[in-house]
Amino acid sequence: MTDALGPRPIPDVELQAATIADLNLLATDRAAFAVRMGSPAPGGWPQFPEAIGFTIDRLAMHPHEADWWMHYFLVNGLIVGSGGFVGRPKKGVVEIGYEIAPGFQGRRYGLGAAAALVEQAFDSGEVKSVIAHTLAIDNASTKVLERLEFENEAEIQDDAGVTLWRWRLSRG
Repeated sequence: MTDALGPRPIPDVELQAATIADLNLLATDRAAFAVRMGSPAPGGWPQFPEAIGFTIDRLAMHPHEADWWMHYFLVNGLIVGSGGFVGRPKKGVVEIGYEIAPGFQGRRYGLGAAAALVEQAFDSGEVKSVIAHTLAIDNASTKVLERLEFENEAEIQDDAGVTLWRWRLSRG
């Protein structure tokens, strides 16, 4: 796959759905998590550790929806970050989010991870649009979304009053 800005290839990033068992290890025993996953847990990751408990709760309530929650991003077998979907699609729309561990940033893995999430969403047959939110400033995430041809469709305020941009990519 290449991005919209030219022939430079988008890195291949494999998605692996998180499970309750590995999330519990990630939260309590990073060494055991590394053994289970066959990859060390990168330093400084996850940047949003609150996602662990949130995902455990969602998977406990909806175990059949693992593909619509947190995923690990792997490159050549190494975990480079995580992200996923904010639940099942609603009315054909699903939201993505992603983070790349500090030691792996600047290698276009965010682009590869976001592209893999987008493809998984559209390949499901349940999704017509993928949305994402970023801070309302140009940054690495906005560059990723622009390269994947998302459109910045709105400026909104989150519950804490932070200004965000909402991005959308639609197909079909």
